[in-house]
Amino acid sequence: MEEILAVSKISDLLKLGTKHLENSGVPEARTEADLLLAFVRGVSRVKLYLELSREVSAKEKKIYAELLEKRGNREPLAYLLKAREFMGLEFYVDPNVLIPRPETELLIEKILEMGKNKTISKQARVLDLCTGSGSIAISLAYYWSLGSIVAVDISPDALTVAMENAARMQVKIDFRQGDLFQPVQGEHFDLIVSNPPYVSEAEYHLCSPEVRQEPRLALLGGADGLDFYRRIALEGEAYLSPGGMIMMEIGHSQGLQITQLFKNRGYKTVVFHDYADLDRIVLAEKE
Repeated sequence: MEEILAVSKISDLLKLGTKHLENSGVPEARTEADLLLAFVRGVSRVKLYLELSREVSAKEKKIYAELLEKRGNREPLAYLLKAREFMGLEFYVDPNVLIPRPETELLIEKILEMGKNKTISKQARVLDLCTGSGSIAISLAYYWSLGSIVAVDISPDALTVAMENAARMQVKIDFRQGDLFQPVQGEHFDLIVSNPPYVSEAEYHLCSPEVRQEPRLALLGGADGLDFYRRIALEGEAYLSPGGMIMMEIGHSQGLQITQLFKNRGYKTVVFHDYADLDRIVLAEKE
């Protein structure tokens, strides 16, 4: 990264940063070079462009060069920026959690819609399984004043991130550490929601270098990607209140298999498509 350290103007740094990322195969290299330098400078991307002729300090150049090298090695941008926007909120993320995806917003939108239609009561008790960064539970608590939300994850490190995010958004979530339903034995919920690991072993090897740097624990759902859905279908009924529902994000090719799993356990199911018209959400209700 000697070239980066040899120049000082923002415009020159952006050109060299873009070139480095392009040579490393990073998509949207110019955008990401901009965002990384804006992050180092502590300014918006717009303000960065208003200061193109400005010179930066040796310390800032060093940090920028280090971030470019990491991104060139395909570390996810969100981990480098320590942030990802989700549902209009800025979540802290680090390598202990899966980076929130735009498609998961559909899950939140469907639940909020059901709340407006009074399909789900404002006093509803909600369980969020595999909470990760807390994006689902926190978004629900932020946009809709529910009765209570319990959020579970097997990873204590992920829960540390989720608790930090809840504190940032000033919402109250009951976080618990453990394997799926283990921390809520004997309790009942009106809504169980989850974005569980659903990548199969075969699919994992086809994932981008960035995705493979996210925690395997939050991605892999067994040989066929369905392990967690089998467990939720088998165990979930014991934790549902009368009339309760389960809503889950799924992989785009898993709709038929997952609905069959739940139908075999006596659930009525509905599949919702995302904006690309792919299977994305399954709603399961007891017949």
